[in-house]
Amino acid sequence: MNRMHTIIKLLMVLAVMGSLVSCASSPARTDIQALRKRPQPRIAIPLLEMRIHALINKERAQEGLASLTWDDELADIARKHSRDMAKRNYFDHVSPDGLDMMRRYGRDGYSCSVRVANTFYTGAENIALNHLYDSVTTVNGTAYYDWNSLEKIAETTVQGWMKSPGHRQNILMPHWGREGIGVVIAPDDKVYITQNFC
Repeated sequence: MNRMHTIIKLLMVLAVMGSLVSCASSPARTDIQALRKRPQPRIAIPLLEMRIHALINKERAQEGLASLTWDDELADIARKHSRDMAKRNYFDHVSPDGLDMMRRYGRDGYSCSVRVANTFYTGAENIALNHLYDSVTTVNGTAYYDWNSLEKIAETTVQGWMKSPGHRQNILMPHWGREGIGVVIAPDDKVYITQNFC
């Protein structure tokens, strides 16, 4: 009788443990399903550049300022700086060999001179470093990426600039009439963005 009683108790304990194990593994399966691999969105760089440009003009319009005209030459200068930052893995207005914005304008034969009263403005530059994804989670050796859409990259870039006093000042300068934006995506999924004004 004692032996039978012990076996029944043991079976009951095992049944309860099995039930607990079953309950514990169920949420893990659900988490993996929730993290199922989403395809990486295709980011069309020219569209991203134009979306950032549109959002910049939206910010200016909210302040009663005229829209900036897209300038292909400024965009080319901006792309070259973004490409250089991505290639040499730095993030700065001045390149490792000392090339700053004014020297980049000059190197490309771009002349900017905006006169306001007795002051001449010769251009300005904003830079941003964004990413193709916000986070990566690895489950059983499989990586799941929280990919950013083109729209999110554009919005977070402009929001970041607008929260930074110096970048905001460049964007809302009333005397600028043109801008160019250059985006380069590095092999490590960093998104380098340069914005040049005149």
